[in-house]
Amino acid sequence: MSFKKINQILVVLTLLFLSLANVVQAGFGISPPYVQNSNLTRNSYYEQKIYLGRSDPSEAVKVEVKIDVPGANDWISIDRGNSFVIPKGEKQVPMIVRVKVPDDAEFGNYKGTIRVRVIPIGSSKKGQVSIVLGAQIDVDLDVLDKTIYDFKVWKVNIPNLEEGHKIWIFFFPGRLRFETEIENLGNIKAAPTKILLNIYDSKRQNLLETLETTKIEKIDPFSTKKIAVEFPTRLLAGSYEAEFRIFKGNEIAKQGMLHVSVLPYGTIPGYKGYGFEGLSLRDKAIIISMGIGIVIVLICIIWKIVRFLKKRRKRR
Repeated sequence: MSFKKINQILVVLTLLFLSLANVVQAGFGISPPYVQNSNLTRNSYYEQKIYLGRSDPSEAVKVEVKIDVPGANDWISIDRGNSFVIPKGEKQVPMIVRVKVPDDAEFGNYKGTIRVRVIPIGSSKKGQVSIVLGAQIDVDLDVLDKTIYDFKVWKVNIPNLEEGHKIWIFFFPGRLRFETEIENLGNIKAAPTKILLNIYDSKRQNLLETLETTKIEKIDPFSTKKIAVEFPTRLLAGSYEAEFRIFKGNEIAKQGMLHVSVLPYGTIPGYKGYGFEGLSLRDKAIIISMGIGIVIVLICIIWKIVRFLKKRRKRR
């Protein structure tokens, strides 16, 4: 048989196989195709979301996951388990790879793979051959003998707020809320060391208030979270400019300008300004003194009533 005829037979056989195959499952992919972290330490916890996608979701498929990372297999798990089903009609589903480093882990580098197989489980027509597809996720993890403090600031925002108001002689300030989204890149819980705001008039000529805090919510390692800090402010209704600085130790991690809109009291539905905690030290001292005075008066009244009742009993 000539070489040309052999080639023709191979082509015909290939076309025949493809005509019988269940090609519905063609077009499977994963993104991203890796799980990488170079800042882990003992007791670290890390998650990586992997998206499984397919071009044609006309039938359900079974997904089988096999973890092969020498020395770290027991640390790694899949949120859906090592076997799960992608229902008919779903083109893309997330799969979370979880890494929990034990407290006795050896320091070093751990490399391996996570293999994903996709097996059709829907009803196939007689004579069709189901295609088993697969993909590979590369794993590269470093467990270090040190702690790392690092973060990245993604977003900042100051929502509209209301001006403060007076009740009798007491001034209750407005509540300025500074919102930011922080990604913790280190392997310990972390937060900015300080957030500072300088509030200027709309022309940025006069400094009206300086607000700062070091009481900031900490974020878990390798996590991204929106956090907020709040400040009492005596700004009247109007437009202002705020210069913000977010500190990482003694360095500035992010700085810039934000517009601040202060609306008249009672304008924003559901808005809550500051209560007692926002009062000035003078106002707090007055209220506390008044409270102590009222308590003393009540004690005196009760004491007198008790004495009166005792005398009355003796007379009887």
